[in-house]
Amino acid sequence: MMNRNQHRSSRKNEMDGGSVNEELDAYSWVTPEGMLNDHYITSREQLYQGMNGRYVERFTVPTGESYIFKPLTNPAQHGRERWMYERVMSGLPPIYPQLIAASDLTLAPAQSWMIYEDLGKLVHDSQEATMLDAAVHMAAWHALPVTDWSELPRVGQKPSIRTMLDELQMYRQSTDGLLSRLDMRLSSLDWDKIATLILTAEEELPTVLCHGDLHPGNMAEVAGRLVILDWEHAHLNTPLWDIYHLVDLSHPLFPRTVTPALRERVMDVYLDKLGSLGVQIKRVSFAEWYDAYAIVFSLWMLRLIDGDLRSEECVWPKEQLRNQWLETAATLEQCMKHMGEE
Repeated sequence: MMNRNQHRSSRKNEMDGGSVNEELDAYSWVTPEGMLNDHYITSREQLYQGMNGRYVERFTVPTGESYIFKPLTNPAQHGRERWMYERVMSGLPPIYPQLIAASDLTLAPAQSWMIYEDLGKLVHDSQEATMLDAAVHMAAWHALPVTDWSELPRVGQKPSIRTMLDELQMYRQSTDGLLSRLDMRLSSLDWDKIATLILTAEEELPTVLCHGDLHPGNMAEVAGRLVILDWEHAHLNTPLWDIYHLVDLSHPLFPRTVTPALRERVMDVYLDKLGSLGVQIKRVSFAEWYDAYAIVFSLWMLRLIDGDLRSEECVWPKEQLRNQWLETAATLEQCMKHMGEE
């Protein structure tokens, strides 16, 4: 990765086993204000908009190569993804896009940026094979020792599971009303069981490196291989955080159908791989903890989606939000049923 003082450098392109040296002048592609410089690029295409209104873009340079320009899109995550590339990614298989260049660390967050290789068209299919492959890789990064990464936060871009549980119980009448709209109910005994399971999981499960936001849009198939994108929400947590995102976190742009059988297969593959790496977790306990975790997370998500559906300022189309609501409600129903059978 280039720093600010290396205005011209070359990197070895090993994506296809070749040894092509590409002359790069990344710092002429970006203005001092952290914007793409139209004087030195030939085309640009907006890919998606971040929480702060900045766009991630594909751009082309005069030599014909294209790259991905990623400004800071979430101010709370400033420096996190670069930290991951410098401290962690080299220890993982090549399941991530290569970082070509990044702005100087001394720049203000609003001016910071990164440039990645362009992987081309990404296929976010969320097929079973993709999820199982991701589960295997997830187990590998969960097995990494975290003792040297104490500077990573313990909370990502969403509240912790304990905070979600507290919010749901604090607004119990609203939560019960939401459940009633879905023809579901949780008794006081159910809530006690859920709280106990979550607290026990937090105490007994190892603290691991979590990707933090592994929804379907951050997994893609590229030329037959899995690529995991957007590591800026990485933090330390229990494995359940990443598992929920991989299996059950809904997204308005990336609908999918998850069945109890698929959920069980993903967990089995994950725990098998984790066991082969020397981390043993009791499957029955893990399944119980997951049910409670998924119930709380899904209810918290449904409150969020419900608020978006009521808001006239929400950026997501209502139809996509309604589909997300149904998908999240299905997860809730399945996990409540499974917990009741235990």
